[in-house]
Amino acid sequence: MAVAGGRSPKRLQRGTLSQGLIVGTALRILDEDGPDALTFQRLGKELSSSATAVYRYFASRDHIMVAVADELDRISLEGYEPHESWAESLRDLATRAWDTALDHPAAAALCMGRVTRGVHELRAVDAVLEAFHRGGWRGRAAVLHYQAFSNFLLSVASNNAWRLVNQRFGTEVNWVQEYQPANPDAYPYAEASKEYLRSIDMTDVFRRQTDLVLAALEAEAATLPRD
Repeated sequence: MAVAGGRSPKRLQRGTLSQGLIVGTALRILDEDGPDALTFQRLGKELSSSATAVYRYFASRDHIMVAVADELDRISLEGYEPHESWAESLRDLATRAWDTALDHPAAAALCMGRVTRGVHELRAVDAVLEAFHRGGWRGRAAVLHYQAFSNFLLSVASNNAWRLVNQRFGTEVNWVQEYQPANPDAYPYAEASKEYLRSIDMTDVFRRQTDLVLAALEAEAATLPRD
């Protein structure tokens, strides 16, 4: 049975279909063909099964996306170990999430940042809270900082993922900050910076954002009482 992309997978043996296999296939479909390609019919074809069989594991596309979101957490955390410096732990966790969104932009655009209540999301939450605990924050303050840091990280990563998805799969290409005003002299600072505006790399922007956030956190941490 031929499927999209010219592949002709062998029919699965009875009993080999699983949630993990479905999630992995869903992530591959998103990587290859974008958000609109993920349907139960497409999953059935890719798995040499049927949409009905997939429904036995996931009641809706949304349920699949929750599982994909937890899989992104698993990918991000693979091999992670806390650093001696709590700030470097946060930097590492941030970089891992950003890189995962770069590698899987369609999945990240659709579901990065949503609550899954899955085991890998819990691992990520615990890792960030551990870093803040080691930095000196406790109780409600630690949770506030965890939420602020996580919201910053996931919002910028998913926003960039949408940009990449639109560049690859969409029709919207107006993502370059390029200006050609009739009167350039009216905008001297933008005019002087125009080459940088149009060519800046978003990973460099993310790294700078992370530097700024961590510098502010380290300054605050220096004022906290120590146990």
